[in-house]
Amino acid sequence: MANPRYGDLGASLYVPATHKSLEQILALGCYDARSIILCTEDSVAPDAVAWAVHRLIKALKAAPKEVPFLRFVRPRNPFVLRQLLESTDAVSRIDGVVIPKFDDTAMPAWREALDGHPSLAIMPTLETPSLFREDTAIATLKAVEALCNPVIALRIGANDLLGAIGLKRQPGQTIYDTPLRSTIERLITIFRPAGFELAAPVCDLISEPDTLSREVAQDIRWGFYAKTCIHPAQLALVEEHFAQAIARQQQQAHALLNTSDAVLKDNGQMLEATCHTPWAKRIASLQAIP
Repeated sequence: MANPRYGDLGASLYVPATHKSLEQILALGCYDARSIILCTEDSVAPDAVAWAVHRLIKALKAAPKEVPFLRFVRPRNPFVLRQLLESTDAVSRIDGVVIPKFDDTAMPAWREALDGHPSLAIMPTLETPSLFREDTAIATLKAVEALCNPVIALRIGANDLLGAIGLKRQPGQTIYDTPLRSTIERLITIFRPAGFELAAPVCDLISEPDTLSREVAQDIRWGFYAKTCIHPAQLALVEEHFAQAIARQQQQAHALLNTSDAVLKDNGQMLEATCHTPWAKRIASLQAIP
């Protein structure tokens, strides 16, 4: 299968492998989500893991091979990933794997589990305390670079990171209003120059669309064009923000990439080829949403 691109992800909907409609979601999707992540990790109770994994593999094997959305699985640990990879039929129904709690100490076990499947696309999740320090965050970058599998993006796990410092998000609070703001800045400045895209973290305030809207607007200002969602009610709002921003910015990017001028003015803003071409190429590569 062709590896998905970052711009194909959009608002990724997390679905527990214990969901009552798992089989239907795998076959038909869920509320027009462009990408769905079937989870056997934190969303599944420890005593339900074995059943959830068995059920997920069975449902994948029965699911249609071709669907108009992306399907990923989030294994709880390398052992669960090996169980999944043992089923060729199940693997043929997924577009990749989301690796939880990835860092340099966890990398060898995940790399070993992926051995034999070098073409399987992955999305490591950055959600361990190692990201709070520059040196250990760089060690995690080196661990990502040591993987053989194609990396679509790195997902940011905000709830785990907040939990590591004894916090949870409060009503009305975007992720940028928390101490994680500096951590997210660090991830951008360490991983993006190395060529890796990042997916913005979940907003777990399901009943606060205004807070979610403010957060997605900030996501976009910081260059995120993929985001984790935990409820179908969040999908349309996130995708609307992405669609408007991508359409607006692609017009500017096109203007810059199709001129021989070193500097030009577009919508009241200076565009400089030397500085802004990397941005323009990145924006041009994103999927335009109708």
